[in-house]
Formats: sequence, C-alpha cells, structure tokens
Amino acid sequence: MDATALLSTLRARDVRLWVEDAQLKCSAPVGVLDASLRQALASRKQEIIAFLQQADALKSGPASIVPIKPEGCRPPIFAVSGHGGDIFCFLPLARQLHAEQPMIGVQPPGLDGTEPLNSVEALAHYEIAQIRQYRPHGPYLIAGHCAGGTLAFEVAQQLIAARQDVALLALIGSPFPKMFGRASLLWMRLSGYMRALTPGAFTRKLQRRLERQRAQSVVGSETLSARRRVEKATVAAVRRYRPRPYPGEIDLFVTADKWHRSDLWRAFAGTLREHHLEDFEVNDLLLGPNVSLLAASLQGRLNQLC
Repeated sequence: MDATALLSTLRARDVRLWVEDAQLKCSAPVGVLDASLRQALASRKQEIIAFLQQADALKSGPASIVPIKPEGCRPPIFAVSGHGGDIFCFLPLARQLHAEQPMIGVQPPGLDGTEPLNSVEALAHYEIAQIRQYRPHGPYLIAGHCAGGTLAFEVAQQLIAARQDVALLALIGSPFPKMFGRASLLWMRLSGYMRALTPGAFTRKLQRRLERQRAQSVVGSETLSARRRVEKATVAAVRRYRPRPYPGEIDLFVTADKWHRSDLWRAFAGTLREHHLEDFEVNDLLLGPNVSLLAASLQGRLNQLC
C-alpha cells in the first residue's frame, strides 16, 4: 500500500496523525489499527512525516502561496497565475481531481497595490522563490492557464536550470507567447464577435460576464485597480517574452480555439503531448460542466506519474 492509499484509509477510519518533535504521533479509535495497518504505517513513516510537515509549512508560508485545495498527500500541483493574477479560477478544476491531489496557487506581486513585475523571467523567478519556500525540492507539478501557460513554461525552465525535477508542465488553453501580439489579439477579438453569432455562444458569453460581475462585486475598487495593473504588465511581459527550447515534456490541453497554435509550442518542446478538448474555447475550459472533462484528461495524465 503506497502512502497515498494508506493516508486515505487512515483518514476514513478516523485515525489522526501529527508530527511532534520530529516524531510521528497517532491517535486512533480502539481496534482500528490492525497489524497490517501498523506495519504499513511503520514502512511509510518518513513519507508521512514529510507530508505533514509540508502541510504545516503552508500555514506559515509565503503570502503569495494560496491553498486552492491543500488537502491530500500527493505532490501538489502549483497553479501559477494568468495575466490577471487570479488563481481561484482553478478551484472548480481542483475540486474535480483526485481527493488526495492538492493544488496550490502562486500569486504574482502587485495585487496588494505594489508595483507589478514587467518581465516573464522576473515573474518566474519570484514565483519559484515562493514555491521553493513551501516545497524546497521536486518533483514539481506546474500548471498554467491561458497567458499563465507562458509563465508556467518559464517557471519550469528555471527549475530545470536549478537541477530540479519537473514531473509535469501542464499548459491549459495556453496560446504561444507571440499570439499575445496586438495583431493576434485583434484577430482573436474579431473571431470572438463572429462566434458570438452562433447558437449557444451568446449564452456562454453572458455566463462569463455574469461570473466576472459576481467576482468583482465582492472586491473593492482598489483591488480591481491593482488587478488591472497586474494584467496590463503581465500581458506586456508575455508579448515581449522569447522562449528557449525546453528539454522536458509539455502537456498541452488544446481546445477548439485556433488561437492556441499547438504547432508553435511543439517547436520548443523536448516532447509535446496534446490532450484535445475540441468542443470548447479557451474561456470555457474552467467553467461549469466543461471542467469535468478537463479534470478527467488531466487526472489521466497525473495517474501516469504516480
């Protein structure tokens, strides 16, 4: 029984584990811990101690680390922010993954009103510092959505340069950096207007607008202003970014949106694995029932890593 299955079994049986003075402590109902469970617990002791210490570190970790879904004993997915700095867009996805799969968000500087960073390299360097303060060593699972895919790509590049293991680089609906050029963005907006004329598209657009309005209604004007500054700086940074060949594997989750151009990513990947979700556009991937299909595809890849 591996550590993930063991902790799931113990949790289901109301067994409480904690670390005290670097020792693993246990509290269990009478008769729950039979000989096989005791043997499994002893054999996985150091793994469990490391997991519990990691969970404790989250409570006093860096401010940019946000627990989207901290529960679970598998290596966490670090979800780096997109152009607007929002990482809670990953929450529906996190809830649909395996019960023992944590997801940790990493926010950029600038959301607190300070000056945002204006290069992808600087953003990646900052976010890696936050990630490694929380989890000093790999293997690392990195994910990014839309413009956040470019940041995730650079985060993985810098981790590998630091001789860290990147087990997963998941780019979810992530256009290649040059697609954020002004001409490409204009083409994308015009294409969006044309798609809005098709059946069902208006409903999806209205749904996204209502969700944005609900999100904006719970934050103040200063917070919204800070997000806009972060968004402007990040889009400009992605537009200027010039990627280098990546020596590892990239998992690219591709939608029907032609803005993605997976062929552009392929030229910079050691290995590119495409996961096609062709019925959706990039903005629909993390919304409503669509997210369950994305979760199933991502979970299939995660299961291969276990």
